[in-house]
Amino acid sequence: MNVRPDIQAQLDGLADMLAHWLAQVRHPAQFWPQFEHLAAEILDQCTPTEKEQAHACIQAMLKRHALVLPPQHARDGGVAPQQPGK
Repeated sequence: MNVRPDIQAQLDGLADMLAHWLAQVRHPAQFWPQFEHLAAEILDQCTPTEKEQAHACIQAMLKRHALVLPPQHARDGGVAPQQPGK
């Protein structure tokens, strides 16, 4: 199953900016909330069948940069949902 082209474009954009973003962030605590927010926005647009593939793509991009999603940012096998007011 492939994700829709607009979802794939968003995933590609997130992957493209990851290396630059990591070079600019001063502390991982700054990175994860921002990454989680952008990834969650993408996942929230996915149909249930697309979510698994989109999540796998996000995990692969993190793995390419030797990153592991902290447990506090995980949601049902995916990226954490947005918190109201944050």
